[in-house]
Amino acid sequence: MNSSRAMRNGCATVLVMTRGGTRGFSSLQNTECLERSIRGLGGCGRYKTSLSGSCSPQWALHHRRRNHTTATAPTWHTSPAKPPTVHPTKQVPLPEQLRSIMRLLPHSVVVCTSNQPGDGPRAMTMSSFTSLTLAPTPLVTFNIATPSRTLDAIRASGGFNVHVLSGDERGANVASHFTKGNVGGNAFKGLAYSQEDDEAPVLREDGVMFALRCRVLKDAPEGGLLRVRDHVIVVGEVVEMVRVGEEEDEEFGLVYADRRYREVGVVLEM
Repeated sequence: MNSSRAMRNGCATVLVMTRGGTRGFSSLQNTECLERSIRGLGGCGRYKTSLSGSCSPQWALHHRRRNHTTATAPTWHTSPAKPPTVHPTKQVPLPEQLRSIMRLLPHSVVVCTSNQPGDGPRAMTMSSFTSLTLAPTPLVTFNIATPSRTLDAIRASGGFNVHVLSGDERGANVASHFTKGNVGGNAFKGLAYSQEDDEAPVLREDGVMFALRCRVLKDAPEGGLLRVRDHVIVVGEVVEMVRVGEEEDEEFGLVYADRRYREVGVVLEM
């Protein structure tokens, strides 16, 4: 076995926040592009696609009716990765042991937006997002703890957008913004986004690479909103992909482990 080689792609660097432009977006509807977007979320190592087709560079620009501008954001800096701070022990209850184990695993970080009819947009940062299947139509899934205003909006509107964030300071800033909840209706204050009629908003911030437009899969169990104890599992069908970031800026997505945002770092090769 060859020794591992340090490369730009893996799971190492920690992003730490210190206090301290709006882009256009375009649309693509290609299954391979969907795979490229999802595999960017913490994808460590090589990737081999089994799909055919290519992503056309000719993006069709979408003009939205309501545009909102951005404000000055906090700044971030990177620090070397450190050993995990918490390890599972038998001296704590089983749920806490599992929590400690899960902190050892990197999870993708995305922002989900929806719209509550008559009450405005909602959003939340989540780390449970993953693809479910690609055929015959692409499906994604995630879970939300209840109660949740974002879940209420998804249930009422039947639609939502999942935003794939860049694995750097820009993506971490967007993720951090939406960890504050929707209380007071100020979740989108200071951020650039676009929204048409009662659709879910599309974030247009630096740090957002793609937005996956989705609708709740009504023919799934429980209408695509399956309650399991204090959580609801959401199953959605991807109907469109919107490119938000510039094509040349495409990189791996933001990940989260041991209570820190992280960049993808080292590849292990045999």
